[in-house]
Amino acid sequence: MTTVKVSTTDEMLALLPHQVGHRISRSLTVTVVSGGLLGPVARIDLPPERDVRPTARLLLEGLLRVAPEAALVVGHESVPGESRSLLQAVHRGLRSAGVGIIDHVVVRDGRWWGWCCRPADELDGLLLEHIEGHPVPDDFEVPAVAELIVRGSAPLGSRDEVGALVAEDPARSASVGGVLERLAEGDAGCEVERRPELWARVLDPEEDRRDGCAASDEELAHMVRSLVDKAWRDALVAWMSPVMFPLDKVDDVSTELLRRHVRTGAVTTSEHSEMVLRRLLAMTTRVPDTWPAEAAALCTVAGCVAWGVGNGSTAGDAVERALRVHPGYTLAGYLVRMVEHQLRPRHRWGEVAA
Repeated sequence: MTTVKVSTTDEMLALLPHQVGHRISRSLTVTVVSGGLLGPVARIDLPPERDVRPTARLLLEGLLRVAPEAALVVGHESVPGESRSLLQAVHRGLRSAGVGIIDHVVVRDGRWWGWCCRPADELDGLLLEHIEGHPVPDDFEVPAVAELIVRGSAPLGSRDEVGALVAEDPARSASVGGVLERLAEGDAGCEVERRPELWARVLDPEEDRRDGCAASDEELAHMVRSLVDKAWRDALVAWMSPVMFPLDKVDDVSTELLRRHVRTGAVTTSEHSEMVLRRLLAMTTRVPDTWPAEAAALCTVAGCVAWGVGNGSTAGDAVERALRVHPGYTLAGYLVRMVEHQLRPRHRWGEVAA
């Protein structure tokens, strides 16, 4: 996520959809702050009342792993009071762990109610003059958010739309499946080609300014087949997201191939990695589930890159598809644990750039 500066509750609320990648409804979100920097945002659907305690416990387990100093806790409602139990359970769990609460907010119908609306130190009740709450500002009213929009940020309309980013599109995948079948018959027993000249186009910031992947069906089939080579797959993840896989762990053969073909070198900024992610997502929809090894590999690579830039929703969807079509895919198994337990990459993008 691009670095932005926000300082008030309403600014942070306007920023939230850009952080999670979609407009938020019937959810609890927790934005953490560490070292004066906004960290990852955890989002979870509002559970039935009977599941509030285990849901809060699971969420807190992941949040506390990143050792936050403070947190903004927000209940996004469609019906008054439906987030109250989970909101309060998470609030108290954070406070018990010594985490400061920036604000304790309810959002509903385009308005929000926070600390300023309640009697001092109370989680319930509203001051008479704050019954109507405050309007959530439009994106362009918040300079930091407007800047993100100018840079290309565009939250999707719903959580379901995020899931569609990695789902197979049968209208486009059938022809790729046909090429994969032909390649499998012709290459039986042969070593899979790595095709660095094709992957270089995914990594090149100047290739296709619309952020698409202009690969033909034939080219895409060769690219996803190359991911069967796990050393090559891991090398590509490292070059696309060094915060996830350290570059110094890449094997020498892969490093030499990538250096020779990728004129701009490895990705060093989150903005560049986000661009690569958009291209990967466009590719995932074209790979059929009937080729589980290839689909799982590409979805897992996309999931790793998504997690590296803080896009938890897309990472979760990508790894979910990977494990659905190929339950034993090892890297996807590791990644799903990172997502479930909110295990953030050890390194930050600033360190990579330096």
